[in-house]
This record gives sequence, C-alpha cells and structure tokens, in this order.
Amino acid sequence: MHLAHTAVWVSDIDRTAAFYEGALDLAFHREFEIDGVRNYFVGSEDGAEIQFKCDSDSRDSEDRTDTRGFDHLAFSVDDVDATFERVVEATDCPVAMEPTTIEQIGSRVAFVEDPDGYEVEFEETLS
Repeated sequence: MHLAHTAVWVSDIDRTAAFYEGALDLAFHREFEIDGVRNYFVGSEDGAEIQFKCDSDSRDSEDRTDTRGFDHLAFSVDDVDATFERVVEATDCPVAMEPTTIEQIGSRVAFVEDPDGYEVEFEETLS
C-alpha cells in the first residue's frame, strides 16, 4: 500500500499555491474542477501529494477550513534552521514554534502556519 495524497480544504487556492510552491518548493502536479470545487495538487519529488480543495462560491467554505482536529503537515528537510528562516522571511507566516531540538526522537523541528492556519512542520533528523 502507498499513500497517494492528503486532501485539505482551503479558502484561496492561489494564495495557498504561492505558499506551498513558492516558499516550500513543492511542484504543481495537476488540477481539475468538479461541481464548482477546484482541486489543486502539489507534491514532492518522491511522489507524495497534497490536494487542496476550494469551493469559493459556497457559504460554508470557511467552515471547511476549520483547523480543529487537524494537527499538522510534516516535511523532512536537510536543515530546519535554514528552511524555517527562508520560509518565514519569504512569506511572513505566523510562527507556531521556533526551531527546537527534541532529544527523545533525535530530531530538530520547527512549525509555521500556512495561509489558512494549518500548521506546517519542518523536521530534520539528527545523526
């Protein structure tokens, strides 16, 4: 079994794409629209994808981007500090956690928020 993608509701796909493609260097893969819902896929080189969904005409679109119950998206990076600094500088996104070493798991992590308030983790495995 292989995880294909995760789908996340967003309020503005163009703003979301600018964050994930521009600051996080994910690549656009494809997009389509069904019943007024725009579906936009970005991914990494290993084939993992995130599907962003937006129904800009729906009155409940803000309810769909409610982050309660959703914890975070995690990305493995080579250098947490450099990635964190680059993303925060490029996007001025809210910082949820400055770079921190977690000895128990042998990792260095940092968290920022995307345009809809979803937390994004950068994780570097320490050797």
